[in-house]
Amino acid sequence: MFAYWTILLKVTDVMLKFKWPYSTLCGYLLYIQNKNTYQRNIYLSIQIILLVLSVNEVALQPGPCDNQAFDIVFAVDSSSSIWKPDFERQLTFVRDVAHQFDVGLEPSQTRVGVVTFADDYYLQFHLWQNNRMDLLDQALSRIRHRAGRKTNTAAALKYIAKYMFLHRYGSRSHATHVAIVITDGQSTDRKHTVEAAKLLKDAGIYVFAIGVGKYVAHRELEELASLPSEEFVYEVHDFQSLDKMKFTIANRTCTGIFEHASTTPRRPSINTTPSEEATLMPTTTKGPSPTPADRLPSPNNHQSQKPYTQTEVTFSKPWPPEFQADIDPSLNVTNCGGKPADIYFALDASSSIWPEDFKKQLAFIRDLISLFDITPTKTRVGLVTFSDTVKPIFDFNTPQTKDHLIDQMANISFMSGRTKTADAIRFIHEQGFSRDVARREVAHIVLIFTDGLSKTPHETAREAELAKRDGIYLFSIGIGSSVERTELQDIASDPDDDFVFHVSNFSVLNTIKNILAIKTCSVQSKDYVADAAEKKCTVGMDTDLMFVYDSAQLGIPRARKITKFVYDVTSALDMESGHLKVGRLLENCLSGADTYLTHQKQALDFDDVYFPDLRRMIKRVASVGFAEPYGARRNAKKIAVLFIDDATENLKQAQEEIARLRETHTLVVTIGDTDLSSAAALASSPANDYIVHIPAYSYLHTAKYTLLQKLCKIFSQPV
Repeated sequence: MFAYWTILLKVTDVMLKFKWPYSTLCGYLLYIQNKNTYQRNIYLSIQIILLVLSVNEVALQPGPCDNQAFDIVFAVDSSSSIWKPDFERQLTFVRDVAHQFDVGLEPSQTRVGVVTFADDYYLQFHLWQNNRMDLLDQALSRIRHRAGRKTNTAAALKYIAKYMFLHRYGSRSHATHVAIVITDGQSTDRKHTVEAAKLLKDAGIYVFAIGVGKYVAHRELEELASLPSEEFVYEVHDFQSLDKMKFTIANRTCTGIFEHASTTPRRPSINTTPSEEATLMPTTTKGPSPTPADRLPSPNNHQSQKPYTQTEVTFSKPWPPEFQADIDPSLNVTNCGGKPADIYFALDASSSIWPEDFKKQLAFIRDLISLFDITPTKTRVGLVTFSDTVKPIFDFNTPQTKDHLIDQMANISFMSGRTKTADAIRFIHEQGFSRDVARREVAHIVLIFTDGLSKTPHETAREAELAKRDGIYLFSIGIGSSVERTELQDIASDPDDDFVFHVSNFSVLNTIKNILAIKTCSVQSKDYVADAAEKKCTVGMDTDLMFVYDSAQLGIPRARKITKFVYDVTSALDMESGHLKVGRLLENCLSGADTYLTHQKQALDFDDVYFPDLRRMIKRVASVGFAEPYGARRNAKKIAVLFIDDATENLKQAQEEIARLRETHTLVVTIGDTDLSSAAALASSPANDYIVHIPAYSYLHTAKYTLLQKLCKIFSQPV
């Protein structure tokens, strides 16, 4: 029996590895079905496999990268900041991405090379050397971790630009040339790294930049990568998350960046009927079909290309297919039958969307709002736009009338930037549906509109899951051919048939208006169950909690708002048990600021003023805030809550100082347009548990329960 299963698994592996077509497998069954019992057992088992795979026959067909020639070189970080298991995860990622391609020496096949870098560059193998997948796997397994003290990305990129894509080392002029750089931090010499990346892009090589971990320099990744950054720059939280990116990178290389509308100026709208647009994608009939390289953006500047003009249109099978068709447009949906709900809209305003298409999103939201009964006691609506940051437009505290909300939408400006869908979901979950503003007894619903893959898909899926756990229903609406169906499904509530929608372009959004309204209205509110955030946190051990903010830098109006917020938070804490002590540190004076009237010039040193900063505040946390003479307890758990905003200076110096608070849980509250990477460097790990981001001071009140939840979680941890 053991041998039987061994052979079965081997046959299955061969089927998948060599991508046998469905018909070939069936032919093999005809061959063995009349053999002996042992072989008939295999026959029956393969029938079971085919039954499963027949649901998605494409799994056994050649992948999207077959019959397309690529020369791909990976640049893999081997510096000491990466420990050996994570370095091996990088190599696994390289292998898994390579497995999505048809590797070989034929003209239409893909070739792969690898260079590692640390103190210098280290050639592992050229494009011509490993012409089969098994040879490539063996070569990757032999690569060792250098653990160098430097991150000399520049040396690796220069070598790749100068040698790796030469004909004598296996590169081909007809193939698309791609470099994929993986790193976990800023390079040792940023200037030379950017110059080396420019050499690659000037040579027609498309550069992907993948940053891993919280210490990556996003600006440098953008300078390394080809344009648009939306397609060529990716960040993941840790090396384990690289595995989730393998299909994304392969798909982007094979098809995504070829077809993405932002790689060239957007094509003008095609005048067709709504029913045609909703199910068919336009393709040109003039001239020969473009090659993959023809469809790629310029590596240097995609904005310099001429607008695309189209005079003849035919229709072909859409890609991706429509996930949701609309009902009869003649049907009218009004007022949701009077059923109350709290609904938030999140609109993608990233660089991949043209301003004119962004306006079409706004028009669609206006039309959709008109179908609901908007009043403070029935349906209430909130709206945010998102790209690099989340911009609240209006919330549930805004006067809830249709006319007023539509007026609020008149002045929305287009943002541009990256697609940080995770941040939008987190803001709506934590701020938009805060216990202070959302109604417990009605359905909580979010509709997320996007035209492509988010910047950090794993974080997007995680934030969506957290929102759904708290009883929020999520609809995902994908627009255009660059959406990732998997991510739409990760975002949306179940079942997908009810919560996942797709249209072929922005012009036909209106065709799903009625069905989307009906699906939204049909959502039932979940039974409200009080959770820990509604109750006072139970503190089971001695804990010293200190709130810290620099009132001198913040200014009196902002400091006053934070003070009120701190009062609201502390009012909900468990002070009766005697385990919790709470304090506050404010910097409220300038040293040597006063200069009295005098005739002596040497006394008139108006420049000799010491201005406080966050670094000094953190020093005071250690010397005063958590010092025993000032009420602190030696064996108590220490928690510091730091408030920073866009006016906070010297964050880098503060990061050096925060390292001295080794046994202190540091929770950072960021307000406004704050550098979140700097906040992450200040906060304890994992950063997601120790950062609360509030988009503006006007939303401070919505973050009370979010901060309480994070504090309660810290209270429950051991010292």
